[in-house]
Amino acid sequence: MKRLYEFTVGKKSTVKESETIQNESGEEITTTKEVKKVVDKKYFLRKPTRKLFDAAELFYGVHLSEGIKAGLLTRALLQKRFSNDGGTLGEKEREEWSTLYSDLFDKQVEFQQLSLKNEEERTPEENARLEICKDFLKDSRLRIQEFEMQQSSLFDQTAENRARNKTILWWVLQLAYYEDDEGDEKPFFGDGEYEDRIQVYDTLEEEEEPFSVECINKFFYYVSFWYVSKTSDPTQFEELIKFAEQQDLEEETTEVVIEEGEKTEEEPSEEEAENESEESSEENTNDEEDPFEDITEETPENQD
Repeated sequence: MKRLYEFTVGKKSTVKESETIQNESGEEITTTKEVKKVVDKKYFLRKPTRKLFDAAELFYGVHLSEGIKAGLLTRALLQKRFSNDGGTLGEKEREEWSTLYSDLFDKQVEFQQLSLKNEEERTPEENARLEICKDFLKDSRLRIQEFEMQQSSLFDQTAENRARNKTILWWVLQLAYYEDDEGDEKPFFGDGEYEDRIQVYDTLEEEEEPFSVECINKFFYYVSFWYVSKTSDPTQFEELIKFAEQQDLEEETTEVVIEEGEKTEEEPSEEEAENESEESSEENTNDEEDPFEDITEETPENQD
């Protein structure tokens, strides 16, 4: 079976380990014991066939029709309603995003031109411009991702979106495979038709066994990525996955650095904390009042 993408998931398993030692007389003694350890299990996405593509198109069309009959609006009708109401963005916002996309393109071109030179060949000014381009591209991409997510959320409840999500689930059930201990390839959700496999999927979700949940999440991640990228070339798909995971890692690292920087600014140093504590103690000492002073003032005799 041709494979689109392979990955491993660690699972706690009981395995037999053999150990050979020599006794005092020089004889070798082999002992075998069972130990629990994390073993990497192999999983993969099978490469889609023409037959699967035909079945997926039919599956999508059927569920699109079901959504429309149930009263869901299509994306085109919802877009038309937004347009009649003036669109999802105001004039100022449209200008802002148009400028951002234009600047992003210009910075991308400048970044590529500067990257063609080695670091030794670039002038200090060019190195500074290169860093500015890097920061701008990173910030712009994050803003654009947030903007596109906000825009796409407006169309979540459409017939197309419902049919697409169901089709991605269908692909997960069809493409998810694993290798057993003998190296045989087997479907993760079992054999049979869609209804048979969806029952296995529902059972695994209800059990909430951590290992199964992790496998399902990975299958959904890779299949969704493949569904959007529209590539069935294993090499190209693997490169896209590596690039996406690297981008995610860089974004997570940036967020951590920003959070740690904010905490550092907020938290005073030990010396500052000690000084503040001493000043506070002195103020409290100087501001202490006689505890009997108020009592004396409030006695009935003084009031009379």
